[in-house]
Amino acid sequence: MKTFRSRNTCHVASRVHRVDAQQQNRWSLALIMIMGLATLSVLATTQSLSAQDTNTVHVYSHR
Repeated sequence: MKTFRSRNTCHVASRVHRVDAQQQNRWSLALIMIMGLATLSVLATTQSLSAQDTNTVHVYSHR
């Protein structure tokens, strides 16, 4: 009887942390938006730095 009770509480505990489909969609959308903002930030920074850098130095490796 004791084993059955501990299994039951584990099952209930794992069910509490389950995420419904609507909440999962919201998290996915938020993650996509954050990744998009990060990408735009990197692109803007790269464009800004390349526009400021007029004396580009090319380093060639002699092999």
